[in-house]
Amino acid sequence: MWIDKIRAAGAQGLLNAYRRQPVAYARLRSALSRHPLPPGDYAALDTLEKADRDALRKRSAALGPVFKGIAWGELCVCIVGLDHCRRFTQAHRASLRLQTLELSHLIPKGFICAMEGEDHRELRKAIQRALRATPVGSHNPDARDPVLEAIVTHGLRDYALGAAAHANSAHAFSAAMSGISTAMLTWIFFGAEPDTAAHQRFVAHFQELGPYGLVWNPQQRQHAAFQAFLRDLQTEVVALRTGAGGLSRTALLGRLVDEEKIDDTLLGNLIYQAEMARSDMKNFFRWLTRHATDDPAMLERMGLEEATTSGAPSLTEAFVQETLRTDQSERLMRCVARDIVFDGWLIPRHATVRLCLWESHHLATNFAAPHRFDPERFMTGLPTNDFFAPFGLDHHLCPYGGPVVRMGVIFVRALARGYRAQALVPGPPVRGAYHWEPAPRFAVALQPR
Repeated sequence: MWIDKIRAAGAQGLLNAYRRQPVAYARLRSALSRHPLPPGDYAALDTLEKADRDALRKRSAALGPVFKGIAWGELCVCIVGLDHCRRFTQAHRASLRLQTLELSHLIPKGFICAMEGEDHRELRKAIQRALRATPVGSHNPDARDPVLEAIVTHGLRDYALGAAAHANSAHAFSAAMSGISTAMLTWIFFGAEPDTAAHQRFVAHFQELGPYGLVWNPQQRQHAAFQAFLRDLQTEVVALRTGAGGLSRTALLGRLVDEEKIDDTLLGNLIYQAEMARSDMKNFFRWLTRHATDDPAMLERMGLEEATTSGAPSLTEAFVQETLRTDQSERLMRCVARDIVFDGWLIPRHATVRLCLWESHHLATNFAAPHRFDPERFMTGLPTNDFFAPFGLDHHLCPYGGPVVRMGVIFVRALARGYRAQALVPGPPVRGAYHWEPAPRFAVALQPR
């Protein structure tokens, strides 16, 4: 028996050594299996995608919906087509781990995006229930949030009025979008209204967490900033429970206090969900502005649009959904914890699986003229989740999809009703640190109407 153990340990050691050589590792795993690896050579997929945003969709057209390559030094299997992606995650849920921030050293039960089992279900349910009770999470399409509207109005106004000083630079516009994003999320999550002491403290906490954007591997600075933020929230929770303090009870934190669901795991998750969203929403507002400057006539139409009562999406909402389709939703990443056979193909342990949302949203079988920006395609309603899934497609579906769309609509309406927007330096999109973004030099001039 001890000989078998030595052999097993030797085989595992060999596999671990081969992991550092992903091509050799993949070939070895294939040789040891009765099933072949997915088709495709061992091209560097991340390099191909940086050079051509449509590269993975083109490879799918040539190789099929499941294919392999190398990405960031690891064996990577791509799956294109939302029906294939959903079937894969449903069938192999127990063998997959999310590729996301590692926060277990900060948050007692870890980050919700990496959770599984009962902890994940309970935390997700608590957030969803509380979110539905907030104005921005309400299912009522006519629900308004004057604070969010004022944040966007004031942010755009300050940028437009400051043109003489900042000369409409790309940096100034990006900073303005970051300021709007941070203020909106600080209100939605924590109920801290702009120009209050709590709001200023929370914004300062966010700046300490990531002064230049999201930090994927939190270090000592982030640990100290997180602990300070957490202590601040703990104090505010006590004040909310006693009816004191200056935070709004209509925000997500206040609703969770009402439900008596607050603990350090939940507070820690609120901090980092908002922290991740700050960067995403900043670039979402940049994408929305980019498309608005590409079509001034459509911006004019949205500025004149009245609220709909028919239940059908407004042009503004359709514009937001089309931006999600064409630019904002990109991929879901999963790590394989044990060997998987999917559609006859071996996906070995330790491989990375990329569920390709952007490519699936650009299939001609799903959307006519998929590379054309056309909000009209959403005017009759949303497609089923076999065709359109901007916020995910399994039990880790983002619970903030509704608020994201609402924030986008508020932003576009304020832009369309208040300004004529002109792109001074359009530029092609680029692959940023985490996602595709408008060109770094994308600069905008806002002329009040």
